[in-house]
Amino acid sequence: MTSGPLAEDSRQPGHVGQMRGGKFISFCIAAGCLMTATPALACTCAAPATAEQALQQSSAVFSGKVIEIYRPFLDRIGITRSHTHRVRFEITKPWKGVKSKEFVVTTRLSGEACGYPFERGKEYLVYVVDTSGDIETGICTGTREIAGAESEMKELDVLLQSTSDRLP
Repeated sequence: MTSGPLAEDSRQPGHVGQMRGGKFISFCIAAGCLMTATPALACTCAAPATAEQALQQSSAVFSGKVIEIYRPFLDRIGITRSHTHRVRFEITKPWKGVKSKEFVVTTRLSGEACGYPFERGKEYLVYVVDTSGDIETGICTGTREIAGAESEMKELDVLLQSTSDRLP
């Protein structure tokens, strides 16, 4: 009989192959877990300090009621994983960049991802930014529930009134 590292394996036919197969299966399981894991997201931003800053940085500003929240079609059927949602608003008051009675924005529904946790039927003051062709909003833009935004909405009215007074 031979001695050395292969001696034990030669007494147990298939032993080496089973070890390699077990490692391969473990590798496949680990790779599968990594491929399906979603990236950890942490939001690090500061919302504009004033309504004036938020107005200047935004492409659209309005107050509105959430009438629908839905995932993009390609996410729903599993082709993409944008982790975003579309939120449709019924506009109650436009300040900037809104020309219709409804407006759809993109957001993530958690603050950890810098999105905003909108709820259907609630009203919000929404600041929208146009990034990479997407009309987005989130906690970094200054968006907030309408219940805590009364003074900010008055400030927006004053800002826009003073702007329109300066126009010829």
